[in-house]
Amino acid sequence: MAGSVLARRDRALTPDEQVALLRDRLGDDAVLDVTDAYGVLTVHVDPTRWVDVAERCRDEELLAYDLFDSVFGIDARDEGFDVVAILYATSTGTRVALRARVPGGRDEPVIASLTGLFRGADWHERETWDMFGIEFEGHPGLAPRILTVENFEGWPLRKDFPLATRAAKPWPGVKEPAELDEDGNVIEREPRLGDAPGPYELDKAMAEQAKLANPTPEPATASGDAVEDRAEDADQAADSGAVLAGDTELEAERAEAQASDAAVDAAAETATDERDAAEQRVEERAPEGQTDPDAASAAKDTADDARKRQAEARAQKAAERREAAEAEAAAATGGATASEAERGGEASEDGGAGQRGDEPDGTDTDEDRS
Repeated sequence: MAGSVLARRDRALTPDEQVALLRDRLGDDAVLDVTDAYGVLTVHVDPTRWVDVAERCRDEELLAYDLFDSVFGIDARDEGFDVVAILYATSTGTRVALRARVPGGRDEPVIASLTGLFRGADWHERETWDMFGIEFEGHPGLAPRILTVENFEGWPLRKDFPLATRAAKPWPGVKEPAELDEDGNVIEREPRLGDAPGPYELDKAMAEQAKLANPTPEPATASGDAVEDRAEDADQAADSGAVLAGDTELEAERAEAQASDAAVDAAAETATDERDAAEQRVEERAPEGQTDPDAASAAKDTADDARKRQAEARAQKAAERREAAEAEAAAATGGATASEAERGGEASEDGGAGQRGDEPDGTDTDEDRS
């Protein structure tokens, strides 16, 4: 078989010879035009002679297009639709494309079926009907649809078929763009199982609470500017009723602590500089290879004094912070602080005079004197 195919390749007709043969057998009205491009001969056929031309291509011995390849549709917009059938000759290795404009325009496109010549055209014509809505007269059964669901509305490969745009959106997303029909009216569709839902009311409430719990930080203010208290403008959470107050007091405390630490660090740096200066003076005054005991002792005393001042400054700041914290705690509870008790404040050991039987005015009763 392979030898016979290869032996007959030189017998293949040229494109012009094939077209001339078809017109000779079927008449000039059967072939409307010819296009030979990209290595494929395309014969534009009168739609009323669609089956006759395909049959002649199959049965003519000099053509012998015995193998059916495919059938598909083409949307020609205002001109309607075209159908194309690809045939192949196994004996010569040539291929031809038959193309015809489907009668009926875009409203009722109908053309004859090729299933009577090639059984392989069955599913190809069903697919073309499913995607373009082209009816094939004489087909044994175009329905049911094979590429879409049975209740699908419209023809997906038509260029006027409405498609909703798709865009990447952050969670939970927004409503899909509306689908419009040919007249520009919005197509209303009922939600189905598997459709992506929009944000629920609970999602919206959680998003609002997240904004309240994580407010956008205010930009840093310049040195000396007053920090604005936004407590009155703060939003209230719907579930707890708590108000996000301003951070004026907290910012003031942080600023004071930073100033205190800066003062202590400055004192420490000054002490260190003084110690280094003293040591340098000792080295400059001492002869080479010798050390002045008095100068070394003086440098050591200077360094000790610097460390002592540094420690005292840190201790003083720590004491001030402790007293401030105790005073704030005492103001909140209404009692005396531990520092006030150490400075002479009296406190009852057993919880108050009333538990010892003392009179309110401080005088002892007869029972106590006895």
